[in-house]
Amino acid sequence: MTSDLGVVLVVGGCGYLGSNLVKMLRAESTCTAIHVVSRTPTQNLFPGVTYHPGDIADVRQVTELFEQINPRVVFHTASPKDIAPEHILRKTNVDGTRNLLKAAGETASTRAFIYTSSDSALEQMPGVKQTEETAKLYTEHSKDANPYAKTKAIADAEVQAANAPPTQTTAVIRIPGLYGENDDNCVGTLLGTIRRGEQNMQVGDNKPVFEFVYVKKACEAHVLAAKRILEGRLVGGQAFFISDGVSLPYFDFARKLYAGAGHPVPPDQIKVMSLWFVVGLAQIGEWLYWIFTLNTKVPEMRSQRIKYLGGGCQWDLSKAKEQLGYEPVADQDVVIEQVAQAEIIRLGIKK
Repeated sequence: MTSDLGVVLVVGGCGYLGSNLVKMLRAESTCTAIHVVSRTPTQNLFPGVTYHPGDIADVRQVTELFEQINPRVVFHTASPKDIAPEHILRKTNVDGTRNLLKAAGETASTRAFIYTSSDSALEQMPGVKQTEETAKLYTEHSKDANPYAKTKAIADAEVQAANAPPTQTTAVIRIPGLYGENDDNCVGTLLGTIRRGEQNMQVGDNKPVFEFVYVKKACEAHVLAAKRILEGRLVGGQAFFISDGVSLPYFDFARKLYAGAGHPVPPDQIKVMSLWFVVGLAQIGEWLYWIFTLNTKVPEMRSQRIKYLGGGCQWDLSKAKEQLGYEPVADQDVVIEQVAQAEIIRLGIKK
């Protein structure tokens, strides 16, 4: 067997993770063609890549795309934001994933299907270092799961179940908080608090620990999984935890970014707000938005995001290291500082 990637399809290849993956694939000599399908392929575009506007929730569009390009490898990175309405999350994360799996299973050339899952898809186990065997996915009937968590979990489970070697082998890459250069989500949001003088704010007691992953390492794990499948060295239908291999409280991570950006937060200047007080404020904001916009808009500060800070996640990377050959960043502190230095220039933030 050969690890040549051949024709590759990146679903959601205009998003943050997807576009970084496309960038990495362009440097892969065994990639003969790179195709991207995106609802609106207008940003994060690269020369030499073929972009296809399309909706993966439309089974006809997906089938025609696979018939047209005959991919050998499919990377499914697409997902709406976690605060998107439930019907949109379900269309992409559940219906779209099912359509992609069906088309991939019916396409003779497709050998590897790699899906990007999330720490949000798993039940939180505070204080427990989870392995893939001990972790529990939310289900359709989980009462404490928000729509994003539930739909990502359903897709995670169905991708694993769709494994059907030798015609198609699937793998799930589970990632936690993603950060890196040109990041308007995690890094951009956190560094944006510097402009407002809010970098000293903390929600909750900052005791739960979390995992984070540098975007280039997340992309590398996807490529490694595809190559191991094509080489016949990976048993499919499995999920893998990917992170920097460092578990730390959320606001410790944030303050490392602030320090790297030249705005360290002295311990005596930290202002702590009650987690549940902020959750309550967020819920009031959601209620007001629902009334005054007739549920057509949602606030950025969502209660589900705040609640997540009370749980945390802690992962064992042994499986990814042993089966994929994955190695996390050598020194997370160094990477965070490099990212912060690059981002303050891009965002125009003064030291």
